[in-house]
Amino acid sequence: MQRHSRKNLILDSLPESVFRTWEPFFEFVELPLGQVICEQGGTLSHIYFPISSIVSWVHLLENGASTEVSMTGREGLVGLYQIMGARQTTNRALVQTGGAAVRLRLDAVLASFQQDMRVQQIILGFAQALISQMAQISVCRQHHSLEEQLCRMLLFTLDRQDRPTIFLTQELMANLLGVRREGVTLAASRLMKEGVIDYARGRITVKDRAALHTRTCECYDVVQHAYARLQTPPA
Repeated sequence: MQRHSRKNLILDSLPESVFRTWEPFFEFVELPLGQVICEQGGTLSHIYFPISSIVSWVHLLENGASTEVSMTGREGLVGLYQIMGARQTTNRALVQTGGAAVRLRLDAVLASFQQDMRVQQIILGFAQALISQMAQISVCRQHHSLEEQLCRMLLFTLDRQDRPTIFLTQELMANLLGVRREGVTLAASRLMKEGVIDYARGRITVKDRAALHTRTCECYDVVQHAYARLQTPPA
């Protein structure tokens, strides 16, 4: 695996000595759309570093309703609860966009996290950005329109992949946003009529990203600024 390949920001940011220690234990895996990596209340024995895959953290209610609380792609990792010492996860880890990931045993990551201050800085920086994302999504649901939320989610997804096409069904988008499918249908139809996206059979092609950006709320930029700080190493 090449260093600084911009495949996964955390792996690319590791000290060389830590990367070489982890490298023999890397497992390259394909995560299919819809795979549940970990159930709510479950545990993880491995940490996942997405490359082209995107994982949504989804909270499930007792009545079966669900909503996305955050998403993680090539900027981060899946398994933060375990690194922070939790025995169980509080949300379901669901593959929102199928693709590749690097998998590594939890004990190997924990050993470096506990012994190397730079590894702590990298992972805690990601944790801070993830918390900012979770908080902003909560605010967004209370104060912004469904169309604005849908645009935000599409932009979040675009930022974590290299293609303009997103594979999400209306049912999955509704589940992630915690709304009725009919609402997503209406919001997507408006964006199609305005020439912002094309949508057919779970395939969304963004035709005008700038227009998509103008139709979202300030929550998108707030979260992006939080993640942009990960690109700047501490002094």
